[in-house]
Amino acid sequence: MNKDILYLASGSMPRKKLLEDAKIDFKILDHFANELEINFSDHFDSYVLDIAKVKMKDAVLPKVEEGQAIFVLTADTLVYTKDSKEILGKPKDIQDAKRMLKIVSTQSVDVVTGCCLEKKILKNRQWQKVDHSYWVTKSQVEFKVEEPDFEQYFKNLPQALSSASGGIIENYGQRFCKTINGSYSNIMGLPIFELVQELKKMNFKF
Repeated sequence: MNKDILYLASGSMPRKKLLEDAKIDFKILDHFANELEINFSDHFDSYVLDIAKVKMKDAVLPKVEEGQAIFVLTADTLVYTKDSKEILGKPKDIQDAKRMLKIVSTQSVDVVTGCCLEKKILKNRQWQKVDHSYWVTKSQVEFKVEEPDFEQYFKNLPQALSSASGGIIENYGQRFCKTINGSYSNIMGLPIFELVQELKKMNFKF
């Protein structure tokens, strides 16, 4: 039985690693979504999901044969601080990352990933959506990096500059992760358990 391929419209290295570790066959797609153009709604979960939906709309789909079905996934992960009610995305630079880490270190935060999964079929040279699932996965984290540790933190974790809030909980970052409540892979950028369940519902062949 031939396996299906999941098309991931994301350049995130952690998401690629999660799919590789979970033994889910995938290929990478480009997308040209401008996340900054998306207006914040009153509900944080809806905002994160809206970003993933825009990525889906602007994904560059692969060239396939007429009648072929494909599975496309987009995702976006943001951090929301519980006390100060701030949204923390990817830092602009190291100073911005330090600012975010100071905020995160004073309070528990929600790490929220919005996911869009669509099954599409090419008919008459047009893509048709035949099935879909849109969902949000939320985890809570306590992550504390003190200022004296900043130099070593960024030296050992340069990828923190491309991570929401500047927080990295794996490898050297384990030193600063106090508690996790919820999906670990969600904090890394992709809730693998939920993804597998939704793929099964769409009869994805693993």
